[in-house]
Amino acid sequence: MKISARNQLTATISAIDTGIVNVRISLMTSKGAKLTSVITHTSAESMNLLKGDDVMAFFKASHVMIATGHIDGISARNQLEGMIEKVTKGAVNTEVTLLLEGGEHIISIITNESAKELGLIPGQKAVAIIKSTDIMIAKN
Repeated sequence: MKISARNQLTATISAIDTGIVNVRISLMTSKGAKLTSVITHTSAESMNLLKGDDVMAFFKASHVMIATGHIDGISARNQLEGMIEKVTKGAVNTEVTLLLEGGEHIISIITNESAKELGLIPGQKAVAIIKSTDIMIAKN
């Protein structure tokens, strides 16, 4: 299977919290990062998701926000700390590659203005912020 989402992480389901409409899936990536995904109950049921299942977590680079530090008081569940490995400026947007402590890479696409205002440079600590509803799950 090929998918256009730049961020593709192998993970194991560590917990499942089932609601009436949605299901919150807690994930531990193969390199130790913790993620939370919220999907519909119907999707979780159709994939027969169980605690301990190996899955892939997918999210688009354009759905990854970048901050220069952890942010309290934000509704986004996923805040992954790392170090900026690469900053590539384009005509309109900047691609930021963040290296997490475990060795996984997160790619973010943000506006050039945002990258400039944040002063993003390689070697700088940063946080990738992803809403749990932006993380899709695939299971073989």
